[in-house]
Amino acid sequence: MLPPIEILGLFAGFLTAFASMPQTIKMIRHKDAKAVSAGTYFMLIGSYILWMMYGVIQGAVSIVFWNIIGVVLCSIVLFLKLVVWKEK
Repeated sequence: MLPPIEILGLFAGFLTAFASMPQTIKMIRHKDAKAVSAGTYFMLIGSYILWMMYGVIQGAVSIVFWNIIGVVLCSIVLFLKLVVWKEK
C-alpha cells in the first residue's frame, strides 16, 4: 500500500497535469488557438521539466509521472497553436 503522502502527491499531480485540459478541449472544439498564450505553455513545459528533474533526484515517482504527462499535454497545445492553427 502507498503511504498517504504519496497518495496526496499523486492526486495533486493529477490536478496539476490536467489543469489545462478545459482550455485544450475548448481550443480543439473551436479549432482556434488565437486566445492561447504560447509563452504560458512554454513556461509550463519548463516548469514541468524542472519538477520532473526534482522528482528524479528525490526519487518521487508521483512527481516524475505527472510532470511527464504535463509536458505531453502542453506540447500538444503548442503543436496545435504553432503548427496546425498557426496565425497567418
